[in-house]
Amino acid sequence: MIILLFAFIILFITVLQAFTPKFLKPTEAFGIYVPDQYTLEPTIVRLKKRYTGVVLMSGLIALAGYLFWALTQNPVEETLVLLGVGVQFVTLFISIGYYFIMHVRVKKLKKEQGWLTGKNEVRVVDVQFQQKLHLLPRVMFIIPMIVTVSLIIYTYMKYPEIPDMIPTHWGLSGQPDAFSEKTYFISIALPLMLLVLQGMFLMMSEGMKFSGARINPANKKTSLTQQLAFRKYTSWFALFISVSMTLMFGYFHLQTIHPEIGSAWITFSIPVTFLVAVFLAVAIYAVKVGQSGSRIKVDDSSPSLEDKVAIDEDRYWKGGMFYFNKEDPSIMVEKRFGVGWTLNFAHPVSWIVLIVPLLLIFGITFLL
Repeated sequence: MIILLFAFIILFITVLQAFTPKFLKPTEAFGIYVPDQYTLEPTIVRLKKRYTGVVLMSGLIALAGYLFWALTQNPVEETLVLLGVGVQFVTLFISIGYYFIMHVRVKKLKKEQGWLTGKNEVRVVDVQFQQKLHLLPRVMFIIPMIVTVSLIIYTYMKYPEIPDMIPTHWGLSGQPDAFSEKTYFISIALPLMLLVLQGMFLMMSEGMKFSGARINPANKKTSLTQQLAFRKYTSWFALFISVSMTLMFGYFHLQTIHPEIGSAWITFSIPVTFLVAVFLAVAIYAVKVGQSGSRIKVDDSSPSLEDKVAIDEDRYWKGGMFYFNKEDPSIMVEKRFGVGWTLNFAHPVSWIVLIVPLLLIFGITFLL
């Protein structure tokens, strides 16, 4: 069962990374802005296919090697898990490394062919964009946080009944394999960590409201419609993850107060179910929505304007992945490679948003 679980994770990561170029806007290739007239340039099409082939093949070879080793050597559980995680990192490193190779090639191609020569760079702004957004209301993300706070209150009410040794880690078999002596902090550590994660999803939803829209001047209506849809579906996706985490963490926490509700099978199956559900949600989100809603079909399209292109912001994207723009008030921006959002690292608040939750999570984990 453990082998199948890790095989599924490795296969999912491989396929998602390999086909990432297909989920992106046509006007972005390996972190480089591509004007509409060059999106079907043969070299770009060839590089995308090559990236998919290399990443897919290397991932499948790594998966086959892992399965062969696991089935022939009969390793212990700890070694099986350790190598399984290692293979996941290897597939990620291969895809990221090959991405940077493709990034350099597209950047060079853009310069050699002069894609922006003679073009008018314009920025399209919709002053009513925020009013047109259909994001989930803030309260939808606050409700799971209220549930978590209620769990903390309930824990303190039941504190005398909690066992003296509290499980803090569960093995893949579903049995607890690490314990900490009961204290008031240890007893609520899991809900506190959950509260931090829920707060991150709330900030993500709020950040989308104030993130500037990158509207394509060559196809304004389509681009605007896709941008609005992308943020709406991202909001639903974030809520799904937040609620799913609340259910999973909530069960594990209640199990420490009421051990009788737990069993090894349930303890094992809940994280697996959560993992499969999240992976399926990510797959649906990537395939149906795509980055910036690029895979959402729009019937009403505006005519292409051959002499106008979007503002070239390549200089703000370091390696096509990390965004630094002091002039942009947005804290969150859409990724250029991958589906989702990243931070504007030139904005001081972005570092607070990034570092504070990480410090809180690491601090809680360290004190367990």
